[in-house]
Amino acid sequence: MKKKKIYVTWEDINEGVKDLINLLYPDKSKYDSVYGIPRGGVVLAFLLSYHLDLPLVDKPSEHTLIVDDISDTGYTLKEFESTHDIVTLFSTEWTKTKPKYYIFEKFSKNHWLIFAWEDLNCTNLKRAERGLINI
Repeated sequence: MKKKKIYVTWEDINEGVKDLINLLYPDKSKYDSVYGIPRGGVVLAFLLSYHLDLPLVDKPSEHTLIVDDISDTGYTLKEFESTHDIVTLFSTEWTKTKPKYYIFEKFSKNHWLIFAWEDLNCTNLKRAERGLINI
């Protein structure tokens, strides 16, 4: 079965980042830096790094906040699960690695999320065209 593409625009990302910052801010002193999983986590890591005023690093330390765009299967984040706090925009109920912080949930394995940094045209789509009735 072909997966349905769901477009996540900058508007959606900005909304999620604001919510993540509100969740993370009380624990901010626990972290000395932010690390983004290449490639999907790098943009979100930059945004969180900037707004939390924490350095963005290319190698995580013991107190680094680990960031990715989604924890879908969870395999990418598995190595950090027991050693770091993990933050994503999206998670799933079937993921092997549940992030400590996330905002949105992807409800179907038949959906494929396309983030604004992956498709520069998705910003021009209306909400219904993006498939965002229920993510």
